[in-house]
Amino acid sequence: MDKSSMKMDLSIFYIGSIQYKIWINLVFNTRLLIRTAGHISLMLNDAYDHDVIIKVGKNQNIKEFCAHSNILRARSPYFGGAFSAGWINKKDNMIEFKKSNVNPAVFEVILK
Repeated sequence: MDKSSMKMDLSIFYIGSIQYKIWINLVFNTRLLIRTAGHISLMLNDAYDHDVIIKVGKNQNIKEFCAHSNILRARSPYFGGAFSAGWINKKDNMIEFKKSNVNPAVFEVILK
């Protein structure tokens, strides 16, 4: 085996090693994102430490949703604008947001 073929073999191994490291990082980051998304979705179902109450619907079809303003702001330009533009009311350090023209079942899907 001559020197040029040895160099080529080593370079293939080096490229393979880089690809392996990239693959490992991708798998690790994907798992981390999945766990983080799971934790954030738990916050949607847990009213602990919420700072927003969203009331949607009208008449007998009204539902209250508890939420976290930081998550709403990060996930939705609409809520980001609503919170910064003053479309909301604050009562006892709780943000109250009322939307009577939105169906509660539809809003629940949007929120998740």
